[in-house]
Amino acid sequence: MATMNCLQCGDALAPRFAAARMLTCPSCGTTMFLEDQMVRLAGQQGVLHELPSPVVLGTSFRAGRYNLLPVGLARYDYGRGTWDEYWCVPPSGEGWWVSVDEGEIAVQRPIAAHFVTGYRGRPALGTMVSYDDRNYEVQESDRATLIGWRGELPEPMVMGEAHDFVNCTRGNLLLSGEFWGDGEAWFAGEWLDPWDLRVRA
Repeated sequence: MATMNCLQCGDALAPRFAAARMLTCPSCGTTMFLEDQMVRLAGQQGVLHELPSPVVLGTSFRAGRYNLLPVGLARYDYGRGTWDEYWCVPPSGEGWWVSVDEGEIAVQRPIAAHFVTGYRGRPALGTMVSYDDRNYEVQESDRATLIGWRGELPEPMVMGEAHDFVNCTRGNLLLSGEFWGDGEAWFAGEWLDPWDLRVRA
């Protein structure tokens, strides 16, 4: 992607991955949407207070078979607390979401919704859904609200937007669904051992 300039301060913007759709200027903090090689202001990004986390924006890490660089961060409020979603890019291939919630870490990639079967609408707690010839049980169901973001993200986000979500597990495997209006999105991955995470210089 060609280098562009921040609409606020004029500094150069060079997204680190081709799928970037939203990014924050590292110089002035202005958030912008990228559309067809054009830049436009994205509005409020929220104030993100620094929270203790084993994952740090802009610092590569290795965990198990994953070697990732966090380039974007979205923080969600779910009533009982908050959790952070880091958009990470590997050395090659598609991006991954890494969730950090009270010391628990999960890595997931987006999957097509039609690959998840056995439900209609948002599945209820205890429901079994299927993906990749495996059954997962819905063990968490709640609502999340976006309260801030920073960095480069693969899709536009709007402060205060909310969605329902479910987390489904099968041993160490994790399957998550997000639901809003008549839309939905699914993500598949696994839980990581936070003690296996190693920051790379």
